[in-house]
Amino acid sequence: MSLFINDKSYMNILHINYNDLVGGRFTGYYMQQSVDKSYNVKMAVWNKSSQSSHVHLIPPSNPILRFIADKTMRFSSRLGFDGLIGTGGWILPTYDFFKKADIIHLHLIHGFSNFSILSLPKLSRLKPIVWTLHDPWAMTGGCEHSFECDRWLTGCSPRCPHPRCTSLFQHSAPYLHWRIKKKVYQHANLTLVVASQWMQDRISRSPLLHHLPCHYIPFGIDLDLFKPKSKTECRKKLGIPSNNKVIAFRDSGLKTDKFKGLRWLLEALMIYEPKEPTTLLIFEDGKGFNDLSLKYNVILKGWVDGEDLVDGLSAADVFLMPSIQESFGLMAVEAMACGTPVIVFEGTALPSVIKAPHGGIAVPTKDSPALAKAIKLLLEDNELRKKL
Repeated sequence: MSLFINDKSYMNILHINYNDLVGGRFTGYYMQQSVDKSYNVKMAVWNKSSQSSHVHLIPPSNPILRFIADKTMRFSSRLGFDGLIGTGGWILPTYDFFKKADIIHLHLIHGFSNFSILSLPKLSRLKPIVWTLHDPWAMTGGCEHSFECDRWLTGCSPRCPHPRCTSLFQHSAPYLHWRIKKKVYQHANLTLVVASQWMQDRISRSPLLHHLPCHYIPFGIDLDLFKPKSKTECRKKLGIPSNNKVIAFRDSGLKTDKFKGLRWLLEALMIYEPKEPTTLLIFEDGKGFNDLSLKYNVILKGWVDGEDLVDGLSAADVFLMPSIQESFGLMAVEAMACGTPVIVFEGTALPSVIKAPHGGIAVPTKDSPALAKAIKLLLEDNELRKKL
């Protein structure tokens, strides 16, 4: 579809998200560089890290406005009503970049994002809205992931048995959230996009969202960037001994982790007894794995992106992503594109994303011995590793 504006054929797309750079590979930031001249891409975010003139702060960098918005978000979070009281959605129509947009693309608008879903009916009357759901928050009483709880299917009972955070109304807020969302979605014209069949299945069962059009569009990656590189050269660049096997994974913070299965990953690495010298290549945090330094050569890379990430993924023999809740798992796809097989837990979107058992291995969730066994199998069976 193309729109004809001022005798030119192009479309103005405005992405709405919490961040620009963090998660930018799937929330619109890098689309600014990669799309052709048929599209004019801009972003509106609460937290801006880049210097791009195409990314706009909502509200702008006015100290007073930012202070008020920050206090409002902290107050709503304290009550357990984050996602309901933000001002970002209400003030969007006043900005020129919104007025010029042909389509609005929502991404992560919950959490500490200064966006209220109460503004969706108004916004959808002004512009066509596509909402890519990166997690199940939109269909629950406020949980990003519901784990074993299925009360999102029946309205989140008046007293939540599994409050997601400590807030003043932590047990009753989910009940109110769910009903407010139901009202909002009934009056908002939204088109949904999900990246996995796992998420599409949940949308089809959701009493809140099943009536809305939903499209299954897996996230794509840049294959000019994410492709296999020489393991020898990448390991030399990263300071990894040439005789080592390499296990790579992302540590988003062991102590605070709820979704990524880091506790079981740590246990599996403690169980596994390497037959050869082995390096742990850890992206992002890594502090919680320092105790393994007597058993493994531990390299902490911190936050990496672009070519640095490709070097790390190409250097690895195996990439671990044992999430216990995951709606897609982009790093797993990036690892596979770099020629590195992936090990995941069952019960999330990841087994279908990596095409297990053809593109990687899926083991029972929260089963550290099974994870350790899969690590042993891949590191010691060179032919199987190459095949995957």
